[in-house]
Amino acid sequence: MTGEAPRIDRIDRIVVGIPAKDEATSIVACLESVAASARRVAVPVHIVVVDDDSSDATAALARSALASVPANTAGQVLTLGCGTAGAARAVAFGRGIAAARRPDTTWLASTDADTVVGPDWLAHHLRWAWAGLDGVAGLVEVAWRPEQAQLAALFQASMREMGTEEGHGHVHGANLGLRASRWIQVGGCDESGDGEDHDLWRRLLAAGARLHGATDLPVVTSSRLIGRVPAGFSGYLRSLGR
Repeated sequence: MTGEAPRIDRIDRIVVGIPAKDEATSIVACLESVAASARRVAVPVHIVVVDDDSSDATAALARSALASVPANTAGQVLTLGCGTAGAARAVAFGRGIAAARRPDTTWLASTDADTVVGPDWLAHHLRWAWAGLDGVAGLVEVAWRPEQAQLAALFQASMREMGTEEGHGHVHGANLGLRASRWIQVGGCDESGDGEDHDLWRRLLAAGARLHGATDLPVVTSSRLIGRVPAGFSGYLRSLGR
């Protein structure tokens, strides 16, 4: 772990921010997994989907999926022309923070619309937050297709280079959590382009935040090679294939 001594503020609210653009084929599975995870925590959960001017039924499907969230959970879908994943993520968290009572006791959990989280995903986020962390980065697994066996091997090799044990160095917007007060302190994430997750992590480190690469909250994301942003996770997979 890195950063200053642990904080003592306990989390009493979680905001899950999900940017989405043309994700009609995956948004329902994503939201169902987040809702299932919300059932495993005792604090209120606010899910905010920001539909970045999709040309498909992403927004309608998201609203339908959020209509049946558990009792401790609220969900909303915002349709805006954000232009980048960073801008959409910033809007999602901004809306969630505005609805929260105290940023210092609010935890922000980030994932992507083509990603499925585990049933204990939010419970483990809470565990790390209550342990005194300001931010946690989880690992990402990939839903490989049979014909992608070679690419899968290359990906696993690249993961091992940065470590896959506790304290690893991987940072993904699809699996990231932080205290809302720290988000405010560093000015949120970069909204101008791609790579907002790594930029945010760097600025949190520079601000002295207590951060950790965790292994107990993995998510499963798409193996697609053509993504919604040029330099996103799909772009990384394409680079491995070269």
